[in-house]
Amino acid sequence: MKLKKSIVVISLLLLLFAPSFSALAAFTDVNDRYRDAVNHIVNKKYAQGQSDTQFGVSDQIKRIDAAVMIARVNGFTPDTVYPNAGFTDVPKDRQWAVNALAANGIMNGINSKTFGSYQSMTREQMAKVIALTYDLQATSYDMPFTDVLSTVKPYVAALLQSSITQGKTATTFGSKENITRGEFALFIYRAESNVTLDPPEVISVE
Repeated sequence: MKLKKSIVVISLLLLLFAPSFSALAAFTDVNDRYRDAVNHIVNKKYAQGQSDTQFGVSDQIKRIDAAVMIARVNGFTPDTVYPNAGFTDVPKDRQWAVNALAANGIMNGINSKTFGSYQSMTREQMAKVIALTYDLQATSYDMPFTDVLSTVKPYVAALLQSSITQGKTATTFGSKENITRGEFALFIYRAESNVTLDPPEVISVE
């Protein structure tokens, strides 16, 4: 009888922890550098793989894909109606995410009519989005990077001081370089290792 009970307990434990292991085990392109980060955002349901076996760690992330993931991080959902941001290049099934981020000042378009859905996300764009999402603020904007514009310095400085990211070289942040899905996972994972998000302020339209 005791043996049967032990087997039942072990089985329940395996079922309980199975998602954490299986979600990552299926991705053959995730190495040790990204392992914990990818596991984190997949289990949080912020993102999913590009296929059953590929997360797409080295693939550049499109702005529309980043918007959906960041919207999920902030707790926004497709079930809520948000003010229409007026972008003409956003697929209908993803408008909720873009509208929610725009309404909350987290992510804007490349101009008043275009979101730039299928353009790749740059490191400086992601720095701003991460800093705003997690309310990260820098105590100083001093940095050795020569490629960071004054408009994004507060966000890059906030990420640097929070140990979320660093420069590509000793003097460059790589502001205009496109980030990858793996780097996105690292940004989110590191941010959530230090910051606990408050429930989002949902802006809705009746």
